[in-house]
Amino acid sequence: MARAPRNYKSNSYYHVYNRGNNKEEVFKYAEDKQLFINQLYKNKDLCEVRLVSYCIMDNHFHLLIKTGKDPIKLSNFMQRVTTSYAVNINKKRNRVGHIFQGRYNANYLPYKKNVIRVQSYIRQNPVRDGIVKKPSDYRWTKV
Repeated sequence: MARAPRNYKSNSYYHVYNRGNNKEEVFKYAEDKQLFINQLYKNKDLCEVRLVSYCIMDNHFHLLIKTGKDPIKLSNFMQRVTTSYAVNINKKRNRVGHIFQGRYNANYLPYKKNVIRVQSYIRQNPVRDGIVKKPSDYRWTKV
């Protein structure tokens, strides 16, 4: 059965996130995190989305993204980023199969207070997980 198409709104904010298949570490090494970040930056302009914030943890990621005039490009952006990352990691680790647990999630943030709350959530993620004492000490976050 086919999945229903996503109904994104233009010029709107979304909290986009996903984690590794079986909750596995998909960003285990610094170069893995950097590869994913490189894919984000490589594709954001091409797909006309604004990358507002991100946090790349060992087994999941959080993104705060603003869509442009053509909101369907958010799907194009995520497809490009996650597929490219998966292909690279599968080659690098001599593995096959899915990297991420299903389809990414994208929660619509209709109000400014929602955007602020998600930015705070993204910034605090490594602190909550006990990786660092303050958000600025975690290098895989942009807020």
